[in-house]
Amino acid sequence: MKLKGFMDQAYEGKVRKEKRLDEKKGEFLLGFEDLALRLKDRPKRAEVENLAPREADSIVDLVLSASPKDKREEIIWGILTSLAAESLSEPLVIPPRNFASLELKRGTIILDGEASGAGPKARASNKAGQTPALWTSAHHLGEKMSGGMLVVRGRAGDYLGQEMSGGGIVCASCGDYAFRKMTGGWGVVKGDAGNYIGVGNSGGRIAVKGRAGARAGWLMRSGRIRVGKDAGDYLGLMMSGGEISAGGRSGSRAGWRMKGGTITACGYGPEVGAEKVGGRIFRRKAD
Repeated sequence: MKLKGFMDQAYEGKVRKEKRLDEKKGEFLLGFEDLALRLKDRPKRAEVENLAPREADSIVDLVLSASPKDKREEIIWGILTSLAAESLSEPLVIPPRNFASLELKRGTIILDGEASGAGPKARASNKAGQTPALWTSAHHLGEKMSGGMLVVRGRAGDYLGQEMSGGGIVCASCGDYAFRKMTGGWGVVKGDAGNYIGVGNSGGRIAVKGRAGARAGWLMRSGRIRVGKDAGDYLGLMMSGGEISAGGRSGSRAGWRMKGGTITACGYGPEVGAEKVGGRIFRRKAD
């Protein structure tokens, strides 16, 4: 019998159907599913924190024993990972899963495919920028971080560090929309990054040691993006401020409709600066 059915039978459905308003932090929980049942459809950090156990070990147990079934439960789990890390004196090492390190304020989280509880398909590489095919990428890692540090020992999925305002993230490589709407903090990608890195940024620092995909720095207003090798098409598309540099070449239409800021690369594809109304574009001499 599932936990929900057990609780409905034990309490004749009253507790589960009508959420109690007097639930307090540290109240006894039967597990992650019980916690999820007590929360609203769109749980907020304060609500999860109010119901989470007081002891760090108990929060860690919830994190390791959880099996989120949908996005809502993944968000709850992600908040729990941050609460656990914030209450520990040493780094929290857990398997990669969507929304890990959600709204982290302090502490350190290490995502490792070989950590306890990881499935056979999650195996991280120790080589920078290289990830075996069996590694399972997780999305929305480090979203809305304001402090602390997240280390991904492998490839991060899409939306890495989205809306982060502080703290730092290190990963081997990442998917699309990394550090979207970033306002502060820093991120280091040891390998390649996907498309749309740093879209809409108004602060923060991003370093990609490998290549970056298309439209890096799209609508960027402030902050810095450093790409070690080549960048894709539309580098700095419609940016109005900030700095973007590439150690290699950029694709076509770099600085398209650019309003401000600076772009520097060793070379550019066709139509560089097309329809540009402001900002500066420089060509760096190749080493």
